[in-house]
Amino acid sequence: MHVLRVQPNYMKSTILSFIVCMLIFTSCNHKAKPLTISSKDKVSIDLNSVGVNTAEMQKKMDELKKLTPLTTDQLKAMVPGELLGIKRSGLNANNMAGFSATEATYSDSSSDKRIDLSIFDCAGEAGAGVYSLSYLTKMNMESQTDNGYSKTIDFNGQKAVESYDKGIDRYELNYIASDRLLITIKVEKLGLDAIKQIANSLNLKTN
Repeated sequence: MHVLRVQPNYMKSTILSFIVCMLIFTSCNHKAKPLTISSKDKVSIDLNSVGVNTAEMQKKMDELKKLTPLTTDQLKAMVPGELLGIKRSGLNANNMAGFSATEATYSDSSSDKRIDLSIFDCAGEAGAGVYSLSYLTKMNMESQTDNGYSKTIDFNGQKAVESYDKGIDRYELNYIASDRLLITIKVEKLGLDAIKQIANSLNLKTN
C-alpha cells in the first residue's frame, strides 16, 4: 500500500495557492494594489504582476496539454545515483491519472544530511493543472514567518520559488526545466549553495 505523507506546511501552501488563483481572475480586468495578508505570518501578493501574465500563463498551459507525458523509465533516467557525494537511498516512479512523476531520496547514515529530488512532468491535462497550482500561482507571492520564508527568485534566467524552514534547516527550490518539468529539490543540513549546485548538475533534457 502506498502511503502519502503530507508535510505540515503543505495544507497551508495549498490554501494560499487557491487564494492566489481566485485573485488572478478577479484582478485581470483592473488595476489592483499589492495585497498583504496579515496574521502571525506575512504574505504579500503583487496582483498587478500576476494579472499581466494571465494570458501568457493560459497559453503555456494549452501548450502543455497537447504534450504526451514522459514514461517512468524516461524520468528515472534523469535521476542520478549520487548527489554531492551522497548516494541515492530510495527511488519511486509513478505514471497514473494522466501524469508521470518520480521521487528520489539521498541520505547519509553518518549525518543528518538529506536530499529529496522530485521530477514532475507537466505534460497533458493533469500535468498542466499541477503546473498552474504548484508553480505559476506561487509566482509574485512572498511569505515570511519567524521560522522561515518563501519567495520568488531569478534562477538561470527564469523565475523559481525558494523556501527555507529554519526549524529543520531545510532549503527548497521549485523551478521549471525543459519547458515542462516541475523540479523540486529539498536539502537538509547542506545550505543554500548546495541546492543550487544540485540543480545545475542535473541532466533534464526531454529529447
